[in-house]
Amino acid sequence: MNSLLKNKTILVTKSKEEAFKSVSILADHGAELIFFPTIKVVPIFNSPELDEAIKMFNNFDYLVFTSSNAVEVFAEIMQRYRLNLSKVKIAAVGKSTADECESFGLTVTILPDEFSASGLVKKFSEIDLKNKKIFIPGSSLSRGELNMGLSELGAQVFSVPVYDVVQNELSDLKNEHKQIQKKHPNVFVFTSPSAFSNFLTLMNVTDPDKFFDAHIICAIGTTTENAIRKKGLTVHIVPDTFSLNGVSEAIIKYFQVTANVA
Repeated sequence: MNSLLKNKTILVTKSKEEAFKSVSILADHGAELIFFPTIKVVPIFNSPELDEAIKMFNNFDYLVFTSSNAVEVFAEIMQRYRLNLSKVKIAAVGKSTADECESFGLTVTILPDEFSASGLVKKFSEIDLKNKKIFIPGSSLSRGELNMGLSELGAQVFSVPVYDVVQNELSDLKNEHKQIQKKHPNVFVFTSPSAFSNFLTLMNVTDPDKFFDAHIICAIGTTTENAIRKKGLTVHIVPDTFSLNGVSEAIIKYFQVTANVA
């Protein structure tokens, strides 16, 4: 076993089922991992917007996924309504989302170089979207940047909430909560703005500066980074690739550099 991360405790705001495959390399380097999923996904299977989108589904030219959660919920919708995806092209915001698509037999043909909403808009700018219809099944909290960018490119965008993101119950995280209190993590990995804000609430963090003092914060992407910085905190690690695999690589690189400097 590589000892680069020996005696280091790393907290990830995802469940073990969701994240372990992508961050197991950190354990291989000696780290102790704590999985603390601060978010719970609640599917929305019944809404007027979704009903309307299902009725006109065969008219869509593109299907865009902005998260793994969206893929998982849509897979259930696809099965319930027996949707035919043979004529629609699928886009994913990043590698993790694309991998989730593949796990459900959905072939992704559009993947941006930069794993973000702006990166996806840039990728779509290479395509003539005039009068093209795009369906985006996403979170009720989904940001408007992607919708606006695609609309400006001439597309008709149908963004429909198919799930809510709610704070997890502390009663479901008792063991993890005790672990955090017993062994204050050296590295905190936040996977979304909601994951970060929910963490502060669940851990009753009233003074973020004090709580995170002398500890390393890693944000999965720039949107999460910005949300953390708004609290006046320093974000030490942001991966080049906005995914958990990218997070693992960035953390290892960070400690390699630190060890060389030392």
